[in-house]
Amino acid sequence: MVEVAKLAGVSHATVSRVINGRSDVSPASVQRVREAMQRLRYVPPARRRGPKPKASKVRTGNIGVLFVSETPTLATSPITAFALHAIEQEAAARGFGVMIGQVTAAGSLPQSMVAGHVDGLLMHGLPPSQDVQKKLSRYSACVWLLSQRRQRGYWGDRVSPDNHKIGGLACGYLVERGHQRIAAIDCDPSHFGFAARTQGFEEAAREAGVVFKTLTDGRPMLERDQPSANGGTQYNALVDQLLEAPGPMPTGLFIPRDALTIQLYRVLRRRGIEPGRNIEIISCDNLPALDALDPRPTTIDVRPDEVGRRAVEQLIWRINQPDAPLNVTSLVEPRLVPADAVDDPLKAAS
Repeated sequence: MVEVAKLAGVSHATVSRVINGRSDVSPASVQRVREAMQRLRYVPPARRRGPKPKASKVRTGNIGVLFVSETPTLATSPITAFALHAIEQEAAARGFGVMIGQVTAAGSLPQSMVAGHVDGLLMHGLPPSQDVQKKLSRYSACVWLLSQRRQRGYWGDRVSPDNHKIGGLACGYLVERGHQRIAAIDCDPSHFGFAARTQGFEEAAREAGVVFKTLTDGRPMLERDQPSANGGTQYNALVDQLLEAPGPMPTGLFIPRDALTIQLYRVLRRRGIEPGRNIEIISCDNLPALDALDPRPTTIDVRPDEVGRRAVEQLIWRINQPDAPLNVTSLVEPRLVPADAVDDPLKAAS
């Protein structure tokens, strides 16, 4: 069953529900599990051991999405917006309503969630204060979305891109392209997810035996991303490190955030470095905005739609299994998106 779950890209619990004929599994998940079972030639026993399925513990038919300690600026955070869209679709397919709220700077919570009008919470952002945590303690079903910024201060389950594998995938791509001197930008040393991407890149580079360098100016992303009147010169420190690396300049660069890639294209060109000719770039997030870059870089899809879908699946499982072991982490496999995969709009549309 573990092998089936891995091949199908679902949780072990989902495989169990499909085998038991449960109705709380999406048709797409059922199909993937059955195809995996067929490929692995797995036939479950006629009588499966273990406890009988419990009755549903759903009370309200609603799940809450709570943004914590930050403004939910979906217009400037496409990854979060994509995940939220998938959450709404998956919840609707399973017969659940979605209630969206925010923990304000003063620590107040939406009244609907304080009053218990949802069965469980999907949470995104920074860990809330202890006072807010106490108010939310009534919910035993809680799943955090996307990357943690710190390892401490969180509780419940988590669904996230496999950030460590993202870094390894980026390094592997550059090495396969023949680059022997490569570099990676550590977007935000305080962000657990980006730190994991950098670590994965560095470990893969050591294993490949190539020369590598990590670039960072030590500032959090939110500080660096503030609008600049001087046209992006706040990124010059990163480019300086690239140019000042001992020996020849790296020919391959991993930028683990598309929004930063867009900024650095301009800064690199001002410094006489032409992306795609002097240096090959691999980015991450697979945002549509990359289409405006020439040349469009290869990027990595963190699959926020799958993060959102799987988060709903995990939350519903947790609602019905409140006594199961806590702190389940589900990592979503990233996908490489070659630069030429979307060059032709007609080809992409077909």
